[in-house]
Amino acid sequence: MIKVQRPARSLDHTRVIANDLAAVLRPGDIVKLVGEMGAGKTTFVRMLAQSFGIAENAVSSPTFVIMNIYDRGKGKPPLAHMDCYRLGDESELDALGWDQIVDSGAIILIEWPDRIASALPDDCLTINIDHVDETSRHFRFEIPKAWLDRAGFDAIRPRPDTTCPTMGTPVPGDCLTWPFASEQARMADLNAWFNEKHTISRPIEQTDIELGE
Repeated sequence: MIKVQRPARSLDHTRVIANDLAAVLRPGDIVKLVGEMGAGKTTFVRMLAQSFGIAENAVSSPTFVIMNIYDRGKGKPPLAHMDCYRLGDESELDALGWDQIVDSGAIILIEWPDRIASALPDDCLTINIDHVDETSRHFRFEIPKAWLDRAGFDAIRPRPDTTCPTMGTPVPGDCLTWPFASEQARMADLNAWFNEKHTISRPIEQTDIELGE
């Protein structure tokens, strides 16, 4: 497993992490969400769902229904969100249509995955969410090594500190407007593109080419 840590100092930072993860997830992936009650597991799922085009307010906690399924449209496999806290063990999965969900290629997000541990494959993504304070969280990813070959995988990694390409000022890796120092700097760079004064903030990488195909 590849271990990656991402701190989130605010809900906006958490949303950035959710967006980064959404870019890497593929049909059939199973994500184990680990954290105490109140850690923010369902909040993270809502943000992840929004990254897939699902209205954030349409996502509700599956605590009592065990599993909610969300249509991603355009023929894409659905997003399934499970809360296994009330399950005794994996033998109760049949009544939920577990096999059908897995066979559909759904992306499955599971809270309290230890309740059904023996039913899960070894190549799941595990996300440990640690509560820091009211709005801050610390995310610890345990990622299957096979994911290294995925286009855009580096989006999950912490962003390095850099220099704003328009302002020339330092930009910390967790800046919400990275690699720009501010939204104004981002817009200035966009304006430069429109006026053919192109600014490239970093060298083009192979993943950029793959994502554009």
